[in-house]
Amino acid sequence: MNSTTSQSEFLKKLSTHPIERGGAVALHWQCSEALKLTIEELHYPPAVPLPSENDMAEALRISRPTLRQAMARLASDGVIHTQRGIGAFALGGALVRKVGLNSLYRDLVNEGRAPTTHLVHLGETVADERTAAGLRIAVGTPLQDIERVRLADGVPIVLIRSKLALPDGVRLTRDDLLNDGLYNSLHRVAGVELVGGNQTVTARKVTAQEAELLELPADSAVMVAQRYAFDARGRGIESSNIVYSEGTELFTSDLRGTSVRA
Repeated sequence: MNSTTSQSEFLKKLSTHPIERGGAVALHWQCSEALKLTIEELHYPPAVPLPSENDMAEALRISRPTLRQAMARLASDGVIHTQRGIGAFALGGALVRKVGLNSLYRDLVNEGRAPTTHLVHLGETVADERTAAGLRIAVGTPLQDIERVRLADGVPIVLIRSKLALPDGVRLTRDDLLNDGLYNSLHRVAGVELVGGNQTVTARKVTAQEAELLELPADSAVMVAQRYAFDARGRGIESSNIVYSEGTELFTSDLRGTSVRA
């Protein structure tokens, strides 16, 4: 079923749910329940964006501000996840496919290469304003601070600086990071499954530290990805700054759906 068909069926089903105006239950609350029920009834595919705000508001015969209130409640409850510039996606019970946030560790293994890790730093920090905004957490939230270089067949290809907002008392160890991929370790150790997020990729000149760790000439250019990833309940978990060495082929990542752990 393609995106257009899924969205058309969603709107048709959504329009059948009665909304009581002027009743005791707030309008936006009724609308959020109608949206949630429609997602569940259709088993709406997580990789397909929900219809536009205009279309959903029209189907429910409500205003866009009311629709946005309903969507905000669903996002807070972990029913949907919104990606700026792309749209809103269903989460929760629909997450059954192992697709989406790709693991570099798995990508390398699948290509027949031998991944290893050089752990540069493992410690603690707190969320600054930028990280807090990206993960939608409070400034000052305790985070695990990790810096590591991923090597393929002994050649450094990527420098990853990660800040993780993990459950209280849960931390990844040196052995976890040296012997497994991050997403698999998060699932195994913390019971965390990342399902979506957003990523921005830019290009710049390498810093002196990056050049040393990635064994690059001082005048090299690098690609830098800033990633924020969330679990199925909409909680911000991972903020990673990923520096790819010059000439590295970037792996394609779809930041919707359940992570491929490895």
